[in-house]
Amino acid sequence: MADPDRILSLAEFQRLARQAIGAVHARGRLPFLVGGTGQYMRAVTEAWQIPPEAPDSRLREALEHWVASIGPDGLHARLGVVDPQAAAQIDYRNLRRTVRALEVIFSTGRRFSDQRKKGDSPYRFYLLGLTRTRSELYTRIDARIEAMFEQGLIGEAQALLQKGYDPDLPTLSAIGYTEAIACVQGRMTPEQAKESMKRRTRQFVRRQANWFKPQDVEIHWFTAGLASLDEMETAIRVWLEIC
Repeated sequence: MADPDRILSLAEFQRLARQAIGAVHARGRLPFLVGGTGQYMRAVTEAWQIPPEAPDSRLREALEHWVASIGPDGLHARLGVVDPQAAAQIDYRNLRRTVRALEVIFSTGRRFSDQRKKGDSPYRFYLLGLTRTRSELYTRIDARIEAMFEQGLIGEAQALLQKGYDPDLPTLSAIGYTEAIACVQGRMTPEQAKESMKRRTRQFVRRQANWFKPQDVEIHWFTAGLASLDEMETAIRVWLEIC
């Protein structure tokens, strides 16, 4: 668990994930790393060597002034000039990541994408992928968003603001919190918020497909459903016997 004002960097996530994996192994159990954020999962399974540079507050301030004049898309375009690979993996609306990439480039004189090299993984791992049709996935997304509002998303956002958390925190820019805060502040209606969340989540799904490709030979794909549970269990047992 982390408070909203704690920014969990990729390097810190990697460290904490390794600690958790070690704790599970120590109990003689098989750890599962589950999620949809490909960058963070790959950083653990592929043992990325993450740039160690600490944030440069003055450089970051200069970049933020720059974006005030050229906009997030303009700053992202500049990143595309100096590091096309990094720009391709960062959504232009994710200003925090764009700024961080440029900050590392300007601080080190090396491309951001070159500094996230794979190391020798300390783990033997078996990658399982679940797939659904896009229409089925979108239907589930819509239902989940409706449930989030029914279960008090706007009230949760209001409580965070009442505790003094800055609505501009990177953690509160996540899909759902952005819209819920806009509702609390009167800038969106709940229906507008839902539509925004649905649109942004669909965009997120499409970006995540770049991390988990059907043609990736390391991923063993299964069609999501009750039958896939037995299929995956069998596949894991076979893999463990081989290992």
